[in-house]
Amino acid sequence: MLISLNWLKQYVEIKESIEEVANALTMIGQEVEAIEIQGENLENVVIGQIVEFDRHPNSDRLTLLKVNVGEGEPLQIICGATNHKLNDKVVVAKIGATLPGDFKIKKSKIRDVESYGMLCSEEELSFAKESDGIIILPEDAPIGKEYREYLNLNDVIFELEITPNRPDCLSHIGIAREVAAYYDRKVKYPSIEINETIESINTLIKVNIDDKERCKRYVGKIVKNVKVQESPEWLKRRIQAMGLNPINNIVDITNFVMFEYNQPMHAFDFDKLKGNINVRAAKENEEITTLDGVDRVLKNNELVIADEERAIAIAGIIGGDATKIDNETKNIFVEVAYFTPDNIRRTSRELGIFTDSSYRNERGMDIQNLETVVERAVSLIAEVAGGEILSDTIDRYLEKPEKYEISLNLEKLNKFIGKNLSSDEVAKILTNLNIEIKTIGEDKMLLTPPTYRGDLIRPADIYEEVIRMYGFDNIEARMPVMSIESGEENTNFKVSRIIREILREQGLNEVINYSFIPKSAKELFSFEDGIIEIKNPLSEDMAIMRPSLIYSLVNNIKENLNRNQTDLKIFEVSKTFKNLGSAKDSLATEELKVAIALSGREDKNLWNQIKTDYDFYDLKGYIEYLFERLNINKFNLERAKDVNFHPGVSAEIKIGEDVIGIFGELHPTLINNVGIKREKVFFAEINLTKLMKYMKIKVNYESISKYPEVLRDLAITLDKDILVGNMTKDIKKKVNLVEKIDIFDVYSGDKVEEGKKSVAMSIVLRDKTRTLTDQDIDTAMKNILSLIKDKYNGEIRK
Repeated sequence: MLISLNWLKQYVEIKESIEEVANALTMIGQEVEAIEIQGENLENVVIGQIVEFDRHPNSDRLTLLKVNVGEGEPLQIICGATNHKLNDKVVVAKIGATLPGDFKIKKSKIRDVESYGMLCSEEELSFAKESDGIIILPEDAPIGKEYREYLNLNDVIFELEITPNRPDCLSHIGIAREVAAYYDRKVKYPSIEINETIESINTLIKVNIDDKERCKRYVGKIVKNVKVQESPEWLKRRIQAMGLNPINNIVDITNFVMFEYNQPMHAFDFDKLKGNINVRAAKENEEITTLDGVDRVLKNNELVIADEERAIAIAGIIGGDATKIDNETKNIFVEVAYFTPDNIRRTSRELGIFTDSSYRNERGMDIQNLETVVERAVSLIAEVAGGEILSDTIDRYLEKPEKYEISLNLEKLNKFIGKNLSSDEVAKILTNLNIEIKTIGEDKMLLTPPTYRGDLIRPADIYEEVIRMYGFDNIEARMPVMSIESGEENTNFKVSRIIREILREQGLNEVINYSFIPKSAKELFSFEDGIIEIKNPLSEDMAIMRPSLIYSLVNNIKENLNRNQTDLKIFEVSKTFKNLGSAKDSLATEELKVAIALSGREDKNLWNQIKTDYDFYDLKGYIEYLFERLNINKFNLERAKDVNFHPGVSAEIKIGEDVIGIFGELHPTLINNVGIKREKVFFAEINLTKLMKYMKIKVNYESISKYPEVLRDLAITLDKDILVGNMTKDIKKKVNLVEKIDIFDVYSGDKVEEGKKSVAMSIVLRDKTRTLTDQDIDTAMKNILSLIKDKYNGEIRK
């Protein structure tokens, strides 16, 4: 909604700065999205007079002019328009001007002749969407005067974001009421003076409301012998400030009153009406040509305004071409009506017609104010277009709305807003908002909101009115009073929090995805049975509940790779959903899971600046660290058979007979089908619901050993199918001095026997009670090699 500051000042005193007004509007709920200071783009644009007129020597369609701009010698300007002549007063953009659209005026040469400015059209100054030629001003326009000063372009336009529950603020009077209430001032409503003729409207036309469910009130007046012509300047400026092009004085008045009172209205050419008016449902396949020139066929029982032969308007949305106001119009019928908002909303969308009228009517009008509005409109029409206003008013008022009465408890109000306001302070705020007050007790009031505030129906609405007018900034921040007794933390929440902390400590980035995924995910990934489909999905991308986190994280990887982000290590902790019951109405099974995904590469060592790709062992390391922090020491790895994973680079995690997770490289074919090229993706998913019974969440403290560690590296040749993880576990069990084993290389190729692999490991030996001797170290290494040879048929690589 656009609001003109100059226009607003006609209804309420405003002495604050532009910034203060904008802040006040925002603080009371009418958010200011933009501010336009008119005339900013009209610097160095002045009024000039053509004093010499010739044809361009090198062009038949261009004119070579000398233009007096009130200073120095006349400017030589070349013009391509055809609507000017000698001695015309014109609008000149001098060198240095910057017109709307950042169009800078410079000295130029056109067909070998220099030009020192430009004659402007309304389109070039953004006063109109299109124009036929340059602006020609009246003869009395003063030469040399700035054009913005000549037009009184000293206005400020606020663009407001009006919430759907406040249609009353879609007008200047509505915003004036808000400003007046905030600053404790009075609203100056327009004075309405009507001189009616003896002739009564009732002798010329009757109105019948056939569809009483969708039209609750219809008001009309007739003005005779009007003169349709161009609007006066003040009216055109008002209409242009609202972003519309002036049409003629009658149509412009109806738009003016709509932006003044927020009441759409329509003017019919009375002489084009064929009989009386009827508000009815459209007939099957009834045709109407609307004001936008479109021939429409009405098929859905739309509400129309009709005369005795045809539909002449689509009620509350757009008028018909057959009865429009034109230069031949002499007598007009002005209507104002209340149509039910849901009908307007539905019809507007079905027909694809969105107008200022439908925008307001679908939000609800003030049914009580229709007579005032129509009187305001016809009084202005008589003022700017002449004519005689016929006596009496047609007013078909079928159903008067009941006034809401709201009981307000001051104690509850103060408790809600966190501030103790006196009854006088509250009463003053409510009175400024035109809310009637009836005191019914020491701390109780019975309130009746004005008819234009249909959003006030319960005490909570009054709380909001008081707090926004009192000012959010005036309420001190206070800590709430509550019991300090701690409650027990939910187990799932606690586990999720701890796991997030552990993984973030390791440098992984947390992602959060929707619990819904597209049906196409079932074609890409192999999911177990029990997929839950949504009956009414918001979109195709949210059609099923995810049974696994794999789709979401792989999609995160793909989106990042597509944006050239290649250092990807992410995780998510969330629930998955399956329906494992046989009955259709059985409840879903929810399982809490954590998933980790790696792809791309990172700098692994400060001294080695060469980036290395993430691999299986990076992922395995994250999982082992997580299990170590959760005090899970007994788990086994077995080859995975999940078709989503690479068969040779994946493993299941088992504790006893429970399979609690899986990790490894995702199958290359799968990754390619997803749309990831030239990158591997390593993924792990662990069922936390199952894992909870094995984890021990506690903090253990162990002092740093004062005895040194001893480091030994081994390169062992093993059969390819040997699980190295099992071998390292056996080594730790057999040799007590082994503190840590790191696998830093696995190789199979030309220098290794076929069917074999070379595993390089770093072994840390330490005794926490003494310094190790050479004999201790030799014995430990012999035992390690013996185990490797006897149980795993491994040998030291030569």
